[in-house]
Amino acid sequence: MPASSPSTNGNQLPNYSARGRYYRGSFFLWKKIFSLFWYYKFVRLFLSSKTREERELEFYKSLGSECRDFFLKMGGVYVKLGQYFASLSHLFPESFTEPLQDLQDRVPPHPFSEIRERFKKEFGKEIVETFPDISETPLASASIAQVHSATYKGEKIAVKILYPGIEDIIQKDLKAVRKFLKRINRFLVSFDFKTVHKEISKLVGRETDLRLEAESMDRMARYFAEEPDYVFPKLIPEWSGKSVLTAQFIEGIRITQAGSLKKGQAKSRPVDLLIRAYILMVFEFRFYHADPHPGNMIYTPDEKLCFIDFGAVGEIPPSQAVALRKIILHAMTKDYPALIEALDELGIISKKADREKLEEVVRYSMEKLSRFLSDTDSFKNIKFEQIHTPEDLKFLKEINSSLRGLLRMIQLPTSLVPLERVLGLLVGITANLDPYRTVLDYGEKPFKGLVFQGENQWQKVLVQEGGIWGQAVSLPGELLQAVKNLNRGKQAYKLPDLEQHTKRMYSLGHQIISSAFILFGIHYGTDRLDKGIETHAMVAYGVSVFFGILLALSVIKNKFSSKRNRQ
Repeated sequence: MPASSPSTNGNQLPNYSARGRYYRGSFFLWKKIFSLFWYYKFVRLFLSSKTREERELEFYKSLGSECRDFFLKMGGVYVKLGQYFASLSHLFPESFTEPLQDLQDRVPPHPFSEIRERFKKEFGKEIVETFPDISETPLASASIAQVHSATYKGEKIAVKILYPGIEDIIQKDLKAVRKFLKRINRFLVSFDFKTVHKEISKLVGRETDLRLEAESMDRMARYFAEEPDYVFPKLIPEWSGKSVLTAQFIEGIRITQAGSLKKGQAKSRPVDLLIRAYILMVFEFRFYHADPHPGNMIYTPDEKLCFIDFGAVGEIPPSQAVALRKIILHAMTKDYPALIEALDELGIISKKADREKLEEVVRYSMEKLSRFLSDTDSFKNIKFEQIHTPEDLKFLKEINSSLRGLLRMIQLPTSLVPLERVLGLLVGITANLDPYRTVLDYGEKPFKGLVFQGENQWQKVLVQEGGIWGQAVSLPGELLQAVKNLNRGKQAYKLPDLEQHTKRMYSLGHQIISSAFILFGIHYGTDRLDKGIETHAMVAYGVSVFFGILLALSVIKNKFSSKRNRQ
């Protein structure tokens, strides 16, 4: 099937066929692979260390912006893919993931005609007849749906409606995205692309049935029924279904618009409510809102916190909830062996991990975080150099370990990926609203209150004898942050064996890419020549020759390098 011509109407996204969307996605991916290849193979070699750092920052920022614009243009699954990448700051540079944050709430809206079409398909009635004063300008637009305001029975409401045909587009896009993720894993950065694809499929699949979101919203409201400081929109069931969700409109501002505190001021009430809510969700209800970006949290005029958009939620099995609580309690008493056992229960420690070395890493991390918290004045815009110092590398050498060995000891179970993203967002919001306190400062009181209500008296004893709170609960965040920042590769480590191996793999990757372009050029050129398009054929053959030269140079360079290493 040939690709259909893109058409636009106001803010309407281009209407590509499934094959057209695949080809455009494939072309964009190959273009980015080539740009990365060109930068690292040639440009980077001629830059000084200082210039290289600045250029690399600009390069990844530009790459992130281009990916954001492309994902926005394609819509659907591509926006979800970008949102997922935006949360993987432990794998990708922050300069790359930062532009992708715009995908949370800056998706171009679809025309109102599509909204009318989908509503009529769901209920058999015109939306303007049901809600005569509905605003054609959306309150918010996302990857698969958008929200419009209206009035129903004298009360202001919000109507969330899926885009027509979005389910079919998503299914076809998911197949294409899996292929793209596989290429990224092969040519750019190594990661578990199957797990990423599974998580995206699960997330998007859930969000295409708004009945599930309505159930989650109602369930969370029941859990918080006895909490007067929290508000949840009331569902209007008669106008809610698989593709439409209608609920009460909650007045207020985004939580980040509440204003940042100045030094010396009392704690931020919005942050206090936010952290307390998540402690209840994780440790009490074991059911949490998995997408707490600022647009999904409303701070009301009467100083209450409202959560909206329950398309993404997470559940914590009882065993994981117990393990999480044990981690904090054992950290408070600095019982490192018990702490390692609790981490193992949670599935964070790999089977081949050296427990003794890991215990030393845990001890070092907790002591370091304690010093960091006491020595740091403001937690907003923390620089990498403030978190990681040459002392970290020295410590690893002292225990006869390495960065690579540490990363092999620790693994993040798939079930905890959404919770990790939540933690990152909570840290960011806290630093924005209160730069002089941490999530730990806000979590002390509600966590202690929750533990004191526990069934076992030994938990109370652990809390009472736990010592300084900053030292007590430092482990989970520090370990997570340590792995994140070490994974970013922002600091150079002189490990000869690892460097030689990396160079070989890097060179092999380039040779594979060159071979792929050679084969592609020959195949495409022959196809164009058969069709009589000689200009395109000559360009394709030229590309094959160019990459053939690069491949030959790479092979020759590797032979000389191997000889020098043997000598």
